Amino acid sequence: MDHDDEAGRAVAATGLWIALVAGIALVLIGAFGMEAGLKPAVWVTVVGVVVSIGVAVAIRSRDK
Repeated sequence: MDHDDEAGRAVAATGLWIALVAGIALVLIGAFGMEAGLKPAVWVTVVGVVVSIGVAVAIRSRDK
């Protein structure tokens, strides 16, 4: 699938949206972990935020 292929663009877009949902899930899991007092949950939240920002930028900068 190359960039001129409609199916390729659809698969790429779906993958980006799935990655965005996964990043948001990491943020939520980390937030609940921090509320429970788990110290490693801070890193889960940080990773979730970084992933979410990166994927959001990738979605915004995609060629349409």
